[in-house]
Amino acid sequence: MTIAIETRGVHHVALRSTDLARSRQFYVDTLGFPIALEGPNIFLFLAGQTAFAVRGPEAATPSGDAFNPFRVGLDHVALACADEAELGRVASALAAASVENTGVKLDPALNRQYVAFKDPDRIAWEMYMAPDLNVQAVQAYFEGLRRRNVDAIPFAPNASFESPLTPRITGAGAIRDFLRKALPVIRDVRISQYLSQGDCVAARFDLDTTFGLIPAFDWFRVVDGLIVEARPYFDPQPLTVKTGSA
Repeated sequence: MTIAIETRGVHHVALRSTDLARSRQFYVDTLGFPIALEGPNIFLFLAGQTAFAVRGPEAATPSGDAFNPFRVGLDHVALACADEAELGRVASALAAASVENTGVKLDPALNRQYVAFKDPDRIAWEMYMAPDLNVQAVQAYFEGLRRRNVDAIPFAPNASFESPLTPRITGAGAIRDFLRKALPVIRDVRISQYLSQGDCVAARFDLDTTFGLIPAFDWFRVVDGLIVEARPYFDPQPLTVKTGSA
């Protein structure tokens, strides 16, 4: 009879190091992962929402031991990367820091790009392209604004939209009608950062308008690749003052 384990995924991964101080310098100072906890002969860092524990050597740790991906056990650890530019940036930064790495390569099995690298104990890591479908839906939203094609934005039929300039609008058609009216004042959208957790995505950006540059922060809820809720946050004063609607 199957055990049928129910789990929310990986809680943490534990690694063994031959030199804890050297490993700490690599993961924290070189790669820049934040420390979550430190204790005697151990430290924990966070890679996204996953905790990695690194333990120092014990009496049973063989002298001069090094990781070998061909032994039974761990082969490598892969971190998800949602942005091709970030993958290239990491590859360049690893090379600049003299960290052994492959550069950006293509995995023919899944047709995905990755960069593989090793820590001081030669534990194998990868940054592996794994696009966030929720972020992609939000990217399509901004691309629709840029290209002035709001019909291409993946709204759910019952989506809702609420901004500082409008009460709550419900329905994909009504939202697109509103956005069409706003398009004449939008010159460009300059994204600074995407944040994604669960079905929520946030974007920090500058909205380049005919009234000037307006810093903005938009929050979205995405389900099955469709935007079901959108809430833009920005100071409406530059728009209301110049249009006389305040």
